[in-house]
Amino acid sequence: MVAQGIVAGRRRAGDTMPSSQGFAAHLGSRSITVALAYGNVVSSDHLSVRGRTGHYVLTEAPRALKVPQAPLRGEAGNFTTLTAAKWRRLARLSKPDDWERYPVPFPYGQADASLFDHQNWRHCALCALDKRDFVALTSDCYGIAVDATT
Repeated sequence: MVAQGIVAGRRRAGDTMPSSQGFAAHLGSRSITVALAYGNVVSSDHLSVRGRTGHYVLTEAPRALKVPQAPLRGEAGNFTTLTAAKWRRLARLSKPDDWERYPVPFPYGQADASLFDHQNWRHCALCALDKRDFVALTSDCYGIAVDATT
């Protein structure tokens, strides 16, 4: 929440952050929780620490990008109206009604369920979502040589 407030501009460069104890009392949490959160925000280059005076918002802290909104043409909120001209220029795909009976049908954008390896796909998904492999999947491997034969 602290980092989001800084990025959104609710805190300006040089602003002093509340003390850990005062902020914890305001949030109804423990001061150690706020101190740890401040530590994370310091490490992400949003805050600086000045000994015995507190935490301050850095002048170089990330800010939200201000993207100008382009005026809508046509009816606002009507997706069909806004995109109709774009899709009208595309050639229509056509296929025979009995395309599935062809020896090699080559359907556009459709997977052949009989050729898809569902068992290995399920295994990969389970491994990717398993807590015990989370550290291996998310650890920093920059600069580590990887043996492609394994």
